[in-house]
Amino acid sequence: MAARAVATLDVVSGGRVELGVGAGWSEAEWDLVGVDFARRGELLDETLDVLDGLWTQKSFAYQGAHHEFPSVGFEPKPVQQPRPPLHIGGESAPALRRAAARGGGWIGMHHTPASVAAPLARLRAAERDSGRSRPLQTTVAAHQGAVDAEGWSASGIDRVIVAPWSRSGEALDGLRRFAREHIRPRSE
Repeated sequence: MAARAVATLDVVSGGRVELGVGAGWSEAEWDLVGVDFARRGELLDETLDVLDGLWTQKSFAYQGAHHEFPSVGFEPKPVQQPRPPLHIGGESAPALRRAAARGGGWIGMHHTPASVAAPLARLRAAERDSGRSRPLQTTVAAHQGAVDAEGWSASGIDRVIVAPWSRSGEALDGLRRFAREHIRPRSE
């Protein structure tokens, strides 16, 4: 279902989908669905194999520890080939290796410009170890209140996700406050 939804969105958006994936950090979430938390990285890797096969091959069959299905045709194919860019999240060694080996980007969570330096250095080392010729695009979700445009610009991070509100009911006021404080009007 995820492969179909992402491919369809890529088609209707004219090839603008970027997919963020990660193995997750909350053991309770995995317990709720009856999946062994310790095997989540293995499950994600296998899922990425399935997505790649469905998106790139005319017909595709799969036999793995977590997924199994006979040969199927799959349409539509994503506009972006071989697949939409994958931004792989996580800061553990396996997550960074996964991003370097399989991703087009990396996502880190809840950082300031200073705190992102250590995981970014480990990511760059994982890229070198994997033999990548181009660095990953980097995206970080800023720690609440860490809106430091100059610091982020100097940090080496490509994109920063900010959340100027804590609860949904505060979203409009939070966006307005963020715009007043951090977005400069265009020159006329």
